[in-house]
Amino acid sequence: MNTRASKTPVAAPPPEPPPLPPVENEVFLAGLSTTHGEQLLALMDGGSPIYVFVRRSFGKTQQSDFFRIQFAAYAQLQGGQWKPYQGEVSEWLNTRNCLQVSVDHPRQTVQFGPKSGFNLSAELTGLGLTSYAYAQAILWLKAHYSEYSVQPTTLPNPEAEGEEARIKRNARLAAQGFDIEFLDSEQRSGRYFKDKISRLISSWETEKITEVPVSALLDNIARLDGEKAELQRQVHAIKTQERSLEDSLSKEKQTNLVLTGVTCFVLVFTLMGIFGLY
Repeated sequence: MNTRASKTPVAAPPPEPPPLPPVENEVFLAGLSTTHGEQLLALMDGGSPIYVFVRRSFGKTQQSDFFRIQFAAYAQLQGGQWKPYQGEVSEWLNTRNCLQVSVDHPRQTVQFGPKSGFNLSAELTGLGLTSYAYAQAILWLKAHYSEYSVQPTTLPNPEAEGEEARIKRNARLAAQGFDIEFLDSEQRSGRYFKDKISRLISSWETEKITEVPVSALLDNIARLDGEKAELQRQVHAIKTQERSLEDSLSKEKQTNLVLTGVTCFVLVFTLMGIFGLY
């Protein structure tokens, strides 16, 4: 009896996964983003508050998500006088005074930008805005993509020259949970990254920055309107008193003129009587 040997079928190799699409350009994503509200910050600079507007923008494609936070200085209050800012620091710029994040879903990665680095104008350095910007980006990322990883990103330029500024930059990023890989012994250049967004820390220097809520703005507007109305009432009352005083003075002047005329008339006739002139 011949027994035909059974052959085990050879499993076909699994199909190769389709190639990942190229990462979408951050400039392209920024062009799709739209503004989702602005907020006012009060920063303390040696006892003189600086008021800065914050703008948050979002963009979305089928492959990517985009977040950007921008700063524009409004005015500084010194000695009770407002000093509005002029020039670059007061404008909305796409590559300066802003931090942005590009999220790539196929790779489940996050890239901080812009590629030119997070650079602040000189008027805004040392006021806590850097840690605030990163904290806002981290809050947004943790709410949506906590398991994604942060791609290695070039360390941003320190806010000032010198070793102390570099130490502060590195300490600030480390305090927010980033891992840092230095490319030189002086720790001047390097990259920061993280394996999971959930392990980052959304902290900033709260002693330097106060978020001014809309309700506070409305309360201030209502208070100023009330003070303006009271001043207008006082001005109106003063003008009414002035008109009343002017009317009284005018009547008194007319009365004095009449009395003076009568007195002169009586005096003349009295003198004429004395000298027998009538």
